[in-house]
Amino acid sequence: MANLERIYTIPLADAFECPRNVRGKRAVRLVQSFALRHMKAEEVRISEGLNSLILRDGIQKPPRRVKVRMVKGGDNLVRVWLIGEEEKVKAAADAKKKAEEAKKTAEQAKKSPAGDKSPAEQAKKEEKPAAPAAKPAEAPKQAAAPPPAPRK
Repeated sequence: MANLERIYTIPLADAFECPRNVRGKRAVRLVQSFALRHMKAEEVRISEGLNSLILRDGIQKPPRRVKVRMVKGGDNLVRVWLIGEEEKVKAAADAKKKAEEAKKTAEQAKKSPAGDKSPAEQAKKEEKPAAPAAKPAEAPKQAAAPPPAPRK
């Protein structure tokens, strides 16, 4: 089954019929029940942006209505997004991915021995192989001094 996508304006006025301190929770449940009823699904996932919009002014003052985009996938799961939110999420994910790739390339450059030196130094090193270091001449061993005489 292909993805089913629809745009709805969900009225949340029924949330104001309950006590002030549960209106935000009631509004979230209204969004879930609306999605279940209209998209004929088994499970609903509400996006982070929609949740923060509902609770933006506090739990006591949810908005009167929200405009959302609902997408039903083949797994009978409905995802509820704010209009335009999914594009922002994708853009943020792409930016994060590019930053991680840049960080990995910088780490690889640090790890490689060629990354520490300038190109001129690398060319100089490639031209002349380093001569083996000569061992320093050993100093002759001195005889041990006799122990000091005991004091009287």
